[in-house]
Amino acid sequence: LAENSGAETGKDISNTISTPRGGQYQVILPDGTHVWLNAASSLKFPSAFKGEKRLVELHGEAYFQVTKNKRMPFVVHTDNQEVEVLGTHFNICSYADETTTKTTLLEGSVKLIVQAHEKILIPGEQGQTNRRTKEIKVMPVNIEDAIAWKNGYFVFNDEKLESIMLRVSRWYDVDYEFEGKQRDVSFLGVVERSKNISSLLKVLESTGNVHFKIEGRKIIVMP
Repeated sequence: LAENSGAETGKDISNTISTPRGGQYQVILPDGTHVWLNAASSLKFPSAFKGEKRLVELHGEAYFQVTKNKRMPFVVHTDNQEVEVLGTHFNICSYADETTTKTTLLEGSVKLIVQAHEKILIPGEQGQTNRRTKEIKVMPVNIEDAIAWKNGYFVFNDEKLESIMLRVSRWYDVDYEFEGKQRDVSFLGVVERSKNISSLLKVLESTGNVHFKIEGRKIIVMP
């Protein structure tokens, strides 16, 4: 879904690209920057970049390949932080229903800005910003895991079930609820996102640690 505003008032026109649950989209911005939007995400950007910086606003998750322009830094604003770059490849995951915003750098350099705090990332690092405390933690990560969604995969690397179900609900456009007392378990595995939801749930069930019941568009998660 694409929207624009400002045309009738004479102001600079802004555009918003939104993806539904289960959707994915690619867009090229006015400066040539290439953006991949994950499911249930939106990106707001101007029809032309003017002034001292190229500012865009992200809700959800996106992968950016930013066109270099040293005179006009590229800035991604989310509810939780700002990311400032000159030209680089990085992924931002900033869904409102998750407690942290995760910024993963693949190439180049970025600066995370959260209120009075700043952190510089180098390739292979992920900055995790806590929505409540505004604390930024930086750690090395497997960058292939962070961008697996862009390449068509779910990668579960010691991931908790509730985190997995959040991602499943966005991609397959389903709701879910937990029934009974859940065990504290984590999952490892790789599943193609093109597989139907039944195939994915069978992979998780094969561990013996969880069971699912499908009721229409709702998944019941049982211990």
